[in-house]
Amino acid sequence: MTRNLPALAVATCLSVLTACSATQTPTHPGAAAAGGGPTQEGPAYFTQATSTGARYAHNWVRRPCFTLEVPGGGWILETATADYVQWRRGGEVLKVYLADNRDAAFAVSGMNPEGVLRGFIGYELDYVRPKFEISRAVPPQIDLNAQGVWAHWGWEGRSGKRAGVGRGKPADQKHLVSSLWIDPWVLSFDWASTRFDLPYQRTAEMAEVLRSLEFHPRCFGEMGTGETWPAG
Repeated sequence: MTRNLPALAVATCLSVLTACSATQTPTHPGAAAAGGGPTQEGPAYFTQATSTGARYAHNWVRRPCFTLEVPGGGWILETATADYVQWRRGGEVLKVYLADNRDAAFAVSGMNPEGVLRGFIGYELDYVRPKFEISRAVPPQIDLNAQGVWAHWGWEGRSGKRAGVGRGKPADQKHLVSSLWIDPWVLSFDWASTRFDLPYQRTAEMAEVLRSLEFHPRCFGEMGTGETWPAG
């Protein structure tokens, strides 16, 4: 599994590890699995226009299957892979990414969800911090709702280092992250910006995106030519 860190590429190529994704196009849809059974041909992801923005559906094989709403206009889908999805709107970036504990090993047996999330955050920060001369992390706030246990946290990095980065110095960047534990995965919503004046608190739009998250255990099944997905 490719490491998907919360360092994102905004309009000025903020990415710590990857090239600027502004020129990338969404991944071509591939195969999706239905009901935990044999792999069937279906869209690995798709989007739908709504009255308030767009609905995105994540339907990759052997990944949590979910939908979410991206409100407002102007968001451009830059990248969609099995492990992360990224949108850009001007100087803002929203990246939704999955981390698999079976691969990354940020948690051990016996940890409760809060402990797992704190371990995940430490795992991410241990990787991010060496990339910057100056870094700051915001202690997580733990929240419980109908979807499960969340950790709301953030970090910022300034004065990027060249050593070990591979593609030049990463730009100054600020991140507000919400991470959900869905054993054995952590699903994170990462809003990135170059604006350091913004407070570390969720906006109404961010909260709306989190509330829209819905999991579909049976995924979306096989779609034949001319068929549509029945929402709800």
